[in-house]
This record gives sequence, structure tokens and C-alpha cells, in this order.
Amino acid sequence: MLLVCRTCPRDRRDTGSFGDAVRAVTRAPAADDEAPTKALYVNCLGACDLPGNVALDGIGKSRVRFSGLAAEQVADLRTACAAYDASPTGDPGEWDVPADLRPAISGVAPKRGPRSSARP
Repeated sequence: MLLVCRTCPRDRRDTGSFGDAVRAVTRAPAADDEAPTKALYVNCLGACDLPGNVALDGIGKSRVRFSGLAAEQVADLRTACAAYDASPTGDPGEWDVPADLRPAISGVAPKRGPRSSARP
């Protein structure tokens, strides 16, 4: 799942324009061999100092955040989503992060294991 900040850039006249650029790419028809890109638009991904924030997230996988993305880099997100979805843990070392996106990785948050309901 692609999480997209819908308020980037914040505190500017063009607030939300980054999310609009991502929406245009993710809603475009996918290539025949490409799965559709599922996107969830969220209010903030916690990197407001570098507008242009997205994250890849999946059940049981690390969340990988990219920050400071420009509109020209948005097309690479489809490739990144497919590679991330095919990886078992989502850790950037085990899937092919597009070269243009590698320097934009601003956070990797591994998932915690299941919590036990038993109390000592």
C-alpha cells in the first residue's frame, strides 16, 4: 500500500499539490504486467521539513518513508510499490529500490511482533 501525504507541501500556497501529482500517476492505467497501485491519502507522514512524502506499508512489513520527492520522481513509485509488495519483509535491502528514490529514503520502521494477551 502506498501512503501519500495529502498536505504536502504544508504552509504554502500550493498545499496538497504533491498528493495531486501522485494521484494522477496512481490513477493512470497500469501496464499489462503491472498490478494497480493502491494508494491511501493521509494527513501527514511526519516529515514536513521535506515536502513530498510517501510511504510504502504492508501487513507484517517494515514501513519505508520517502521524503523530499519531486513530481518527476512520482513515476518511479509504481515500480517501487511492485518491488516492495513482492518482498517478504519490506526492508529496503531486500527489494530493488529505484535508483532515483534511494536517496529519498528518510525512515524505515520495522513492525513489532504480535502482542501476547497473557499478563504475568
